[in-house]
Amino acid sequence: MSKVLPKTGLSTPRPRSAGGKTPQTRATMAALAANITVEQPNAPTANLGEGAATPISPAKDQPNGTDMSQSSALRLIAEMLAAILQGSKLDTLTKQSVVKVIKIAREAETKELDRELSSGEIEKVSAICLAVRSDLVGLHDSLDLRIREVQEDCKKVLENTNKVLSGVKEAKTDTKDLASKVNKVTDTTDKLAADTNSYRSALLSKPVVSNKTAADPRVLNDMDRKAKQILVDIYDKDDDNVLSKSLTYIVEKANETIAGLQCASKPKDIKVVLALKTRGKAVLLTLNSKEAVTWIREPLNKTEFSNGFSAESQIRERSYNLIAPRVPITFGPSNEKHLRKLEETNCLDKHTIRRAKWIKPVARRRSGQANAYTILTLSSVNTANTLIRDRVYICGIKIRPTKQKQEPIQCMKCREWGHFASECQSEKDVCGNCGEEHRTTECKNKSKLYCVACDEVTHASWSRACLEFNRRCQILDRRNPENAMPYFPTEHDWTLMVRPGSIPLEDRFPARFTVNALPTMGSWQQVPRTRQQHRGQRYNAKDRNGCDNPNRIQIPPNHEREEGELPVSGAGWYMGPNVGGFTTDETTPYNPSGWD
Repeated sequence: MSKVLPKTGLSTPRPRSAGGKTPQTRATMAALAANITVEQPNAPTANLGEGAATPISPAKDQPNGTDMSQSSALRLIAEMLAAILQGSKLDTLTKQSVVKVIKIAREAETKELDRELSSGEIEKVSAICLAVRSDLVGLHDSLDLRIREVQEDCKKVLENTNKVLSGVKEAKTDTKDLASKVNKVTDTTDKLAADTNSYRSALLSKPVVSNKTAADPRVLNDMDRKAKQILVDIYDKDDDNVLSKSLTYIVEKANETIAGLQCASKPKDIKVVLALKTRGKAVLLTLNSKEAVTWIREPLNKTEFSNGFSAESQIRERSYNLIAPRVPITFGPSNEKHLRKLEETNCLDKHTIRRAKWIKPVARRRSGQANAYTILTLSSVNTANTLIRDRVYICGIKIRPTKQKQEPIQCMKCREWGHFASECQSEKDVCGNCGEEHRTTECKNKSKLYCVACDEVTHASWSRACLEFNRRCQILDRRNPENAMPYFPTEHDWTLMVRPGSIPLEDRFPARFTVNALPTMGSWQQVPRTRQQHRGQRYNAKDRNGCDNPNRIQIPPNHEREEGELPVSGAGWYMGPNVGGFTTDETTPYNPSGWD
């Protein structure tokens, strides 16, 4: 068997000769050492071992001493080994080993050259890096300088901003103080304007007792209670809703929110003493003073309190309803332009009229109806009282609105009293017209009338002529004295007056206007005036037929004149617009003082 030698790393196959042995020469080994390939068709190959052959090329330029001195040590070693192979006779194994050493030296030389080249490139790259680094350092220094300048400018801006914010806070507190003082001045001015009379009225007026002293104590207590209340609408949709908490928690939450508000005009010892949940998903809070309510209702304080008390909550203003009769149907209550035009026509502030609606549904109007009743909802009690006193113009027509009174509650389902249809426990509907078991809108026998409340067939259950309805209205009027007042009660004295059931006789016919005697109905005769009398000639003591004037009765000079009698001078008093020299500063009996 032939001996297998290890692989030498040569990739080129070496062909064998016909005899199985390859002739080896010095030139072949030198060329092999120099990695020179001989391109001869019939060139012999050096036998490097069984199964491998390498083409042999003749040696080219041999290195001299100068070249060897300039070459690296590895190259010198390779050349020396190649010279040894060329000049000496060695066996096959030795030659193969020498060839391997030469190849290793060549590879080491190549790696060394690569390292030298790479070291040169590294030097170039390092030089470039140094240049880039120097540029970056310069750029960094310039950017650092600019950033410092920007920081200094920002510090100056922050200082100025802090000064502006402190000034804004001071202006905010001053604005709140001014707003509270302006509100006080406005209220005082309104009171003065409402209570101040002309010089003539002051002279003619009698020393009357103040309406406040004569007002019902229940009305005054109700006014004081309402002045300490605020109504907060809750719109929180989360699970942690204020309405789901207890009343104690609501009071504590409101007091914590008030304690967190910082204001210079904040009243001392302000707190919430009572809370109440309403049907309309709102909370009614009662405070300990009127000044606290006035302070919370200021715009800035109102917003801060609402946000701190409950998310998306809002303090609702009180509304006042007026009933306007005989309003033309051309007026559109749901039209925003009509409401603003109504405010402009009557010289009212914008958005004073919140809304309006017809009392009777439009579908229930009769054919040819031109007027209808309307409910006007206002946001100002002073404006509502002014419209009640001075009238309101709607579509060019002067209308006298009245205050909406509190009336008994009637269920629209069972037609009983004291509850709403949403709270009704009855299983069946009752018609308001005929009294049968169906809805009123589905009634087919509208000519049949039946009242469920009083069990009468003369009127329907919704009729205002119902005896039971009137009886309950009287009971409610006795319990609620505000129903007898034509105005909404306020601090103004004239709004606390009570409209009596009938005008007293002394006010209708004052004693100073009475006469000694009145003619009988048969003695009145219509006597035509003469032409001279029409031209302005005065009446004579006797009429055309020579009869004395029956209204002129002589009174003895020593007669003691009673109250209501005419003076002794006998100046006549004639009924009618032409009073013979008789004048009075008092109001006529048909228009007494204080009434429309």
